[in-house]
Amino acid sequence: MDPDLLTKALEASEKGQKYAFATVVETTKIGTPRKPGAKMVVLQDGSLFGSIGGGRIEEKARKECLKAIRTAKPALVTYDLFGRKDQPVCGGQMKVFIEPFSAKKQLIICGAGHIALPLSVIAKILNYKVTIIDDRKPLANKNRFPHVDRIIVGNHAKELSGIPIDKNTEIMIMTQGHEHDFDCVKTVVRSDAGYLGVISSRPKRMKLISQLKSMRIPSKYIKRIHIPAGIDIGGQTPEEIAVSIAAELVSVSNRSYIGGDKFKDKH
Repeated sequence: MDPDLLTKALEASEKGQKYAFATVVETTKIGTPRKPGAKMVVLQDGSLFGSIGGGRIEEKARKECLKAIRTAKPALVTYDLFGRKDQPVCGGQMKVFIEPFSAKKQLIICGAGHIALPLSVIAKILNYKVTIIDDRKPLANKNRFPHVDRIIVGNHAKELSGIPIDKNTEIMIMTQGHEHDFDCVKTVVRSDAGYLGVISSRPKRMKLISQLKSMRIPSKYIKRIHIPAGIDIGGQTPEEIAVSIAAELVSVSNRSYIGGDKFKDKH
């Protein structure tokens, strides 16, 4: 593989961009412009680097890459080059594997308390980019969280509102008080976050949902909130609760793949 392609992919990932590789995996002995192993990388803005042969086939593969980036699903595509309508006249056939890659997931933890610490450790193991937000400097600091990517000291909701949020962003709210939790929730409840969770007791859950309804927040947004957050494993300790939350994050992330094929030949 051309090392420059890996560099382009790494640069895209560091900028939070999605991308996809197109790799020639099988060809006939004659009649194809490139042989197995040829690669190109396509970024989410449509820019292309490398080549699998140029021309119409490469443009079709570029579009397949963009589709894979949108759907987060790989595909195995067969291209005929027999000179029929809209086909090149090389005289062969090639199969191309389209493999999308997402930017590293981001977990924003609002609150630097006793559950945030083990959750942040587990999230780093799961390869998240982790941000901690808290207004308590004695808790939100590098001595306590040396492993996280970013620590923001300030008002939870205000700082949260300044962070770009997309489907690759997951948010866990566990501040020191209900009023802070509610402010955070109402700040991001309409966002595109891939996950929004809140540490909660049953009475707190009822109160928060009632407050959101009084603000006329549509039910489709309220239903997206995981409250109380975490899979019920009977956890009691901060570490056990952190495990239950991390398990739910993984479950939500993998939901689209459960019970389905990861890719199929589209010939």
